[in-house]
Order: sequence, then C-alpha cells, then structure tokens
Amino acid sequence: MRRVLLHLGFHKTGTTAAQSFLYENRELIWPHFALMLPYKTRKLGLSNAATRHSIYGTLGTLSDFSTQLRDYLATRNFGTRRGLILSEENFSGLRPSRNIDQGYAAAPDLAACVVDAIRDRFAGQEVDITIYLSLRQRGSWLRSLWAHDLERTREVQDFEAFRANMDHLPSLEDTVEDIRKKLPSVSVTEDWLEEMQLRRFGSGTPFADFLNLPREKAGQLVPPTKINTRLPEDVLAELLNLNRSRLDEAALTRQKADIIEQAKNAMAGTT
Repeated sequence: MRRVLLHLGFHKTGTTAAQSFLYENRELIWPHFALMLPYKTRKLGLSNAATRHSIYGTLGTLSDFSTQLRDYLATRNFGTRRGLILSEENFSGLRPSRNIDQGYAAAPDLAACVVDAIRDRFAGQEVDITIYLSLRQRGSWLRSLWAHDLERTREVQDFEAFRANMDHLPSLEDTVEDIRKKLPSVSVTEDWLEEMQLRRFGSGTPFADFLNLPREKAGQLVPPTKINTRLPEDVLAELLNLNRSRLDEAALTRQKADIIEQAKNAMAGTT
C-alpha cells in the first residue's frame, strides 16, 4: 500500500520548521517517500494557482490548479512502492491576513482537489491518504500573522486593530472540521504548535511518526534547524512606524531589512 501525507497548512503554525525537518532528513526519507515541498510548488506555479483560487473561487481557477497539479504528478517517478509527503501551506489558500474576506474558505475544495489528483495518479492501486493540519492558539496565531505582515508588507494597523479586523474569520479548528466534512473517506489529523514545540523534533514530530522508520534509521533523524522566531516587541513597533512613514517603497524595504537583520543577529548573539 502506498502511503500519502498531505500537510496543507496552516500559515504561521510551524510550517517552516516542518519543511526544514523534511528537507534536512531527505536522504532517509527519499527511499520510502517522494517529497513535495514549497521550493518546487512555488517554482512551478502550483502555489500561485492555489492562492489564486482562494481569492477568486471560480470553477476555472480550481480547474487550473487541478490541471497543473496533475501534470506535475504525472512527471514524478514513484516506483512500485514509494509514497508521497507534501507540505505546502499555500495549498489551503492565501494567508488570511492578505485575503481578509475569504480567509480559508477555499481550503476544503483545494484539499479535495489535491486528494482527487493523488487518487488519479495512483489509479488502480491501494493508497492510504492522510491530511495533516498544524494548528496554533488563535491569539498567538494572529500576532504571528501581524508580525509577518509588518515585515513583508506595508501593514499600518497596530495589533489590536489587526485582530479586530480578523475577528469574523472562523477558527482554524472549524476549518479542519470543514475539510473533514468535505472528505469523509480521508483521515484528517491535526497537531498544535504549542504542544509540538515540547517534543524532540518540534514541528517535524508528526512526520517522524508518520515515517515509521526502523529504529536504526529513526535514530538518525535530526530536528529542524530552520525555525522562524518572533521579533522583539520594540522591533515590531519600529517596523510599524516605518510602514506608517512617508518613505518610498525602495527606502522602506531597505530600512526594514536592515532593522530585521540587526535584530536577528542580536537574537543569535552575533554582531
């Protein structure tokens, strides 16, 4: 039986660390599972196709995502036994702070599209598919989204205004339940970032468990080295002030990059 694990989000729930775990352990994983990670999905435009559907929500945008995904899967050689592990948070849609009207409303349809593409790729074979969603407590999740937008966009709202603007969106748990209802024949699991951070492999733990490697190989797995850390509050305040300034985009980008680099160096204990 081929085993497939689809990690479809959500944003700012430890996905960078999860993907770091998969990449850094790729030599142990590849004999058993093909990997599909953001470097490939974004380079090929699959991620953009998914987020575009989450914005427009038409049959055409969903069909476009499906076609691109199926075309890509057709090029992959899975041999006679290898399964697949996919990790791409954009396959649940554009991050909600950039898609405030829709949030993750398209996530169930996108998940169903991915499952259908996998089943077609392995038509006539026995395939066990699991969808995995990583979760985070709402307050911490919203603050992480806000901090991300302060860094990457010209976000001008303070956190309280940002949070109020996001209040209407369903919880991550509700979105998981919507995916379960959409795909009753598929196992849908979830783990909380706050709990995973206490485990040996952090956000990589669900993948380590899923791999079910022999003890000797499992002992060679390494924790993720790439983990997003939240910037200090004074740095976030400085970024907010810069976003509210009259700097042109080039100057704003340059000054923010300098501030972020200095802050990260200080956090790492370097100069």
